Amino acid sequence: MATTATRTEHPPIYEGLLEELGDVPTETREAAERILRETREVLDWREPGEAQRRPE
Repeated sequence: MATTATRTEHPPIYEGLLEELGDVPTETREAAERILRETREVLDWREPGEAQRRPE
């Protein structure tokens, strides 16, 4: 089945689902990014005496 929709085009039901349930994919991505950032701050895997790297 071929589709012509791009990532920015959503079916009509999409807006209704966003209103009813919220933007779950975006919320999930943001939560994952926050957890990854917090984990990097808490877990320090450097060797003793190794200089701290700047976050990328």
